[in-house]
Amino acid sequence: MATSKKLSRLLRGYSLDPGFSTRLDTMSINEMVYEIRWEDVSKGPIGEYFEVIDYDPASNCFYDPVELNSVEVLAQNGLPPSEGNPAFHQQFVYTIAMQTLEHFEKSLGRRVIWSPRIVVTGKNEGQRERLAVKQEYVPKLRLYPHAFREANAYYDPEKKAVLFGYFEAAATARGSNLPGGVIFSCLSPDIISHELTHALLDSIHPRFIENTNVDAPAFHEAFADIVALLQRFSVPSLLEYSIASTKGNLGEYSFLGELATQFGTALENGRGALRGAIGKVDEKTGKWQKYKPDPSLYHTVFEPHERGSVLVAVIFDAFIRLYNVKTADLLRIATNGSGILQPGAIHPDLVKRLAREAAEIAAHLLHVCIRALDYCPPVDITYGDYLRALITADVDTAPKDESGYRIALIEAFRSWGIFPDRVNTLSVESLCWSKQDNLTQAEKKAVAYIARQLKEWVAPIVELSYTDGVDRKEIYMASQKVQKDLHDLLVQKKVNIINSGDWSSLMKKFGLADGRVAFRYDDETITSDAMPPIEVHKVRPVYRVGREGVVVDQVIVTLSQTVRINKGNLKGSKFRGGCTFILNISKGYDLEYVIYKNVASQQRFKRQMDYQMGKTEEFVALSESMYEEESGFKNISFAKLHLH
Repeated sequence: MATSKKLSRLLRGYSLDPGFSTRLDTMSINEMVYEIRWEDVSKGPIGEYFEVIDYDPASNCFYDPVELNSVEVLAQNGLPPSEGNPAFHQQFVYTIAMQTLEHFEKSLGRRVIWSPRIVVTGKNEGQRERLAVKQEYVPKLRLYPHAFREANAYYDPEKKAVLFGYFEAAATARGSNLPGGVIFSCLSPDIISHELTHALLDSIHPRFIENTNVDAPAFHEAFADIVALLQRFSVPSLLEYSIASTKGNLGEYSFLGELATQFGTALENGRGALRGAIGKVDEKTGKWQKYKPDPSLYHTVFEPHERGSVLVAVIFDAFIRLYNVKTADLLRIATNGSGILQPGAIHPDLVKRLAREAAEIAAHLLHVCIRALDYCPPVDITYGDYLRALITADVDTAPKDESGYRIALIEAFRSWGIFPDRVNTLSVESLCWSKQDNLTQAEKKAVAYIARQLKEWVAPIVELSYTDGVDRKEIYMASQKVQKDLHDLLVQKKVNIINSGDWSSLMKKFGLADGRVAFRYDDETITSDAMPPIEVHKVRPVYRVGREGVVVDQVIVTLSQTVRINKGNLKGSKFRGGCTFILNISKGYDLEYVIYKNVASQQRFKRQMDYQMGKTEEFVALSESMYEEESGFKNISFAKLHLH
């Protein structure tokens, strides 16, 4: 991906929800000009990544598509914000989608390729129960601003689209809403960013949509909220307003830490924003309560949004810790060393300096959170896995960590009682993923052979990725070829690398199996019919620059295996394992990390089967219409999940 500075497109929009424009105290900060990447767009807008289709099924009509290149639009930096103009709705959805996309591409160090569409082509010969499928390249994600009349918005993995609903506010609507007025979810930057993040996360880790443990659906929701909120904290006008109103204390109540306020207060009995990062409205008292670290919540709260809010609170706990440390000197200077501000408003210069520090922390933390996705296992994600991914990703791009980002994250996770498995301490060294220094000489020989092959195969992808004007489909097709070549190498030519015993040992260290796997469950022995087939999900080069100017040049590879259970009480179920392994391009394709979930793990198998069979209170609390049965898994249905 080219890193040169390009022209920008300026487009007007809301910084918060439309309702804030009808309040005297916030009207001056609720409209802003967004600066997004310039690209050639046609009416819609339709660009390289997104296609806005404004069909309104409830009204049985298409709205005229906006032309962003028209003189009228360009001359005024985009259409002015308007709740009643469908053309502005189209412009705004595109604007926030592009902003979110840019954060991901900058953080990941590569161009986004949407998850492919899975097309069923027939039956596999001789295996009736298994469908033959193929993958189709998806050039553009479709965005529907007025997809239905309902208080909902969601990403549809099958349609490869994000659908936004609109609805009438309740007669008891609170806040700035008109009782019975129309609320458009496509006018909330939080909702747009949240739904786009679901699509982006699905393109990076398609297995995260599987409800394999209580953290999996909550992680999807939490991560989408984290991205939406941290993006908001990068808006200078909002930060300055919030810092001035709270006298620099971002841990106190302000709208800055709330998501989708207008949407939440428009619902029947809606008391406040849909969710908050710093606190929430108590359902019984109707009063706002500040979050306090509560280690019990992680073990007692299982509904995906509520559990997701725990992870959001953890990340913002780390944010507040960093903000307090990095601004302590400014407050000492402003108070002659006492650290206690005098009554009244704080000086505008101090407001600007505090806002600048907060925006910088939010931007860095956002990039760390996104970058950590490349350091996660490809299946069965947990909060503990994500902590280790956060620490490892940050070590790679900021080895010194002079500002204490890693320590702040560790402190926050510890305060909320969230700990990873298989670590001895909460030190940075223990939390970083293993570099697999325990390989035998024969195993190192095999890894070196695989690395040499990948170096040759990946070279065309590197050239395509960092060349301006290249169609992303070329990158996709080149990646597909490398994935096939690596699959063939692992499956067909393995005996030519090292002897079978050493190969099996290496596979085990990658969380994979080189033969049949067996488990015990409910006094029954369950054995796979054969070696679980290897799938190569991703082979992508990345190039990123950390906050200390450190350049990271790597190849990310993800593999998985699936055990299909064809008999007994668990017939029709599946169990997956796999790994993400990372090669360092600048160091001769040395193996840096292996992040895995063992496909032969008896403990994880029992835990997952108990959970999916409804034998644990966690799943009982979640089930009931939030998921869809899909090929042996209860997959997350965002349409159903968001209704709750």
